[in-house]
Amino acid sequence: MSIIVDAHNHIGDRPGARQTGPELVAKMDQAGVDRGVIFPFVEGNFTNDAVKVAIDACPDRLIGYCAVNPWQPDAAAEVRRCVKDWGFRGLKLHPTLNGFHLSDPKLVDPLFEEAQSLGIPIIAHGASDLYNSPPEFAEMARRFPKVCLLMAHMGFFWSVDQAITYAAAFPNLILETSRAPIFEITTAVAALGPDKVVWGTDSPFVDYEWEFRKMERCSPDPGIRRRVLGETMAEMLGLG
Repeated sequence: MSIIVDAHNHIGDRPGARQTGPELVAKMDQAGVDRGVIFPFVEGNFTNDAVKVAIDACPDRLIGYCAVNPWQPDAAAEVRRCVKDWGFRGLKLHPTLNGFHLSDPKLVDPLFEEAQSLGIPIIAHGASDLYNSPPEFAEMARRFPKVCLLMAHMGFFWSVDQAITYAAAFPNLILETSRAPIFEITTAVAALGPDKVVWGTDSPFVDYEWEFRKMERCSPDPGIRRRVLGETMAEMLGLG
């Protein structure tokens, strides 16, 4: 089954950025995208309410992930509530904005344990920042081999080569392409294959259609492109 899945979108309203579920679906329709993973903006105090509103409005198109700040004492309980009560399918973390090391055992291990128990993937901000550098991902992939861990932005700008090395070493560590240049994406796909690289946009912070169109150059093989653009994510999420 050929399906196109965008693995990275934000929903909600905060200073400088706003996106609703129907607004995102309109962008997806223009580009020819079937499904989109959504989570809230994670600056300041945030909730997952806007994600619930969006998936209720567009249940056949949008896939909800919750986002939590591990400094909050109810973070693990919020993950379970969103999955069990609202049908969310994954977890989003942003170490840089929320001020924690991804590999901090006291703060983050309870969230990975919850994700493992629930059988959901985790996507974490993975630009070349101290709190979420590729070695932080490698440590969590090693510590939780049953949790599928996606590195958003695949270590861009300075750490793409390191991200590729760690993704090759850990079967459960996947690179996600949002906002990375096509040269680095092509390099990752060639090195790792299409089951280890998935496409995302990071909307609304991008030109949505361009983030999609650039992927035409990620591989000369149309079968590989199909897997990167959605088939791998569809399998990860159990989409029919």
